[in-house]
Amino acid sequence: MGNSHWNGYLDAIDVALEKGMAAKEVVCSITTGFRSIPSLRNAPGLNPYHATVADIGYGFDAVRGTIERIRSGGTILLDKEMIVLDLDTLRISEKQIRPNFELVAEQVSSDTYYLIEQSRILNDQIAERINEAIRLGKALFGAEWSEILKRVQNVQAVPRL
Repeated sequence: MGNSHWNGYLDAIDVALEKGMAAKEVVCSITTGFRSIPSLRNAPGLNPYHATVADIGYGFDAVRGTIERIRSGGTILLDKEMIVLDLDTLRISEKQIRPNFELVAEQVSSDTYYLIEQSRILNDQIAERINEAIRLGKALFGAEWSEILKRVQNVQAVPRL
C-alpha cells in the first residue's frame, strides 16, 4: 500500500474522530451539568456514564495522537498495532455508553427531558463516528485487522482489570 493510500485512510479516520470529539465535548458538559440537577445528581449510572464519556475522549486523543506521530515521521515500531488497539478500545467504550446513559435517563423529569434527549442524540453521533473510524481502519488493514486485533487484545485487557 502506498503512502498516499495509507495517508488517505488516516485522514478519513482523523476527520471522523474530530467530528465525534465535538459531540463528546458537549456530552461531557451535559454530564457535568447533570450533577447540579437534584433529580439526576444521584442517578444510578451517572458516574459510570461520565467516566465512559471521559474514556471516549481519551480514546479519541489516543488515536489522533498516534495518527499525528505517524504523519510527523515519528518512529512507532508498532504503528498498525497502536491504531487497531486504540480504535478497538474506542469500540469497547462505545458499547458502555448506552447502558450507563439509560440508567441516568430513567430519572428523567419534565425539567430534564431536553437534556436527556440532546444527550441521546449526541451519544448516537459519537457512536456513529467511532463506528465509521473502525470501518475505515478495517478497510485500511483488510484481513490483517483481525490478525493485529488478536495480537493486541491481551495488552488491551490489562488496564481494564
